[in-house]
Amino acid sequence: MFVLVINMLSSCSTMAETPIPTLYPTEYIPTVIAMTLEAQGIELPSNDPATDYVESPTMPAPTLEPPATPTPSPGPIEFTATPSSTPIPTKPAQNSPPPVNIPQSINQIISPGSGSKVISPFILRAAVKLGPNSVVRIELLGEDGRLLMREVRRYQSLQNEWISLGSEVAYGINAVAEAGRLQISIEDEHGRLQSVSSVDLILQSMGNQDLYQPVDHLENIVLESPKPNRLIQGGTMRVAGLARPRSGQPLMIEIVSGDGKIVGTRQISVNPQPDSSYGTFAIDVPYSVDYTTRVRVQVWEPGEHIPGIVNLSSVEVLLSP
Repeated sequence: MFVLVINMLSSCSTMAETPIPTLYPTEYIPTVIAMTLEAQGIELPSNDPATDYVESPTMPAPTLEPPATPTPSPGPIEFTATPSSTPIPTKPAQNSPPPVNIPQSINQIISPGSGSKVISPFILRAAVKLGPNSVVRIELLGEDGRLLMREVRRYQSLQNEWISLGSEVAYGINAVAEAGRLQISIEDEHGRLQSVSSVDLILQSMGNQDLYQPVDHLENIVLESPKPNRLIQGGTMRVAGLARPRSGQPLMIEIVSGDGKIVGTRQISVNPQPDSSYGTFAIDVPYSVDYTTRVRVQVWEPGEHIPGIVNLSSVEVLLSP
């Protein structure tokens, strides 16, 4: 019996270790399973790390639209560029670029430009927007401020219109050469200065002329406050704007009534702006009037070496106590 039991146990152990025969070799069974599931439309995850990694979609770089370019104030003369396949050489700017909101001057000296060497007589060319009284004043000053030449022109029925101005400027000096300032003034209906533009010249009694062209015809003093025809009350007026003075002289601010009386005055320095030939100014100017009246606010730059007004801009407003 003992021997019989040992033989039976040995037979059972042999049966457990014997594998069950299959139709496919063992190494092909995973492949068969995968094919079966695929036939049934079931997607199996991959065990390959390289195929399990899904690259995140690359987002296209955002397209930046160029900022809108403010439209500059129209000037008296417009130039339209003609397309050409030939590149046009450009001259490097002599000054830092001005802000885009600077308007064209209403009083433009086209020739000669600042720094020009002239001989008497020379030709002045300008473009001017006439004031209410249609009067234009042309003056040439010597280095000590003496008046070398003056011409007053009155244009009938052309008030507030643009004109092209040409004039022969003759002068006499005792020295071989000296500094001078050529200036054009525009007046309003009360004879108050509305605009003054000027260029610094070298006046020669002999030699050759050497004429320069102006860099631009932009307004040198731009009044942003007060706005034209505004009613201002309370005894104080805010005056602010942009300017590109020729020297370090402070700007003069004067509030002038219709009869020529100065009812308010201050002076202020210009704060330079980075990367610009223009600086800013802002100041509160006290004034004194007894009743509501129209006044002209004049902002002007005084001469550093030659006395007088270098540039002047103005605006007319209504003042009330």
